[in-house]
Amino acid sequence: MAYDLDKYRTKRERVLGVRKRGLSFGVLAGLVAGVILAGGAAVAVPQTIEYLQTRNLDDAIFRHPGSGAWPEAVVDGVRGLPGVDRAEADNHDTRLVVTYDRRQLDPERIRAFLRTQGAEADLLNSMGHRHRTKILKAEAEFEAP
Repeated sequence: MAYDLDKYRTKRERVLGVRKRGLSFGVLAGLVAGVILAGGAAVAVPQTIEYLQTRNLDDAIFRHPGSGAWPEAVVDGVRGLPGVDRAEADNHDTRLVVTYDRRQLDPERIRAFLRTQGAEADLLNSMGHRHRTKILKAEAEFEAP
């Protein structure tokens, strides 16, 4: 007959003077691993969600050929286009920055819409939205005292 550890555990602990104190190594290692994973998730999850929301967005920057400002009706019309996430006049209202979903829209269709509204526009630049956001953030840090 084999020796049964559980049967003689209490007797062995009494004789040897072994008492359970605190947490076992497995429980402590599990807690530390859980804290590390929770911290990593707290850092990674918001960045991942932001990336998934902005991965298909591009920015197109249009310049008004004259020195005048963009008419508010034209800016509102661009905001109403399907696929446009945001449209705002920038840089003393001489530039129009359009954030759009590149799966649904392209800068030439925006430019064609502007022509139908009677506002000629020159496309200055088209870039990824995340790249432009990083540039604006770096410029803001550079300009801050």
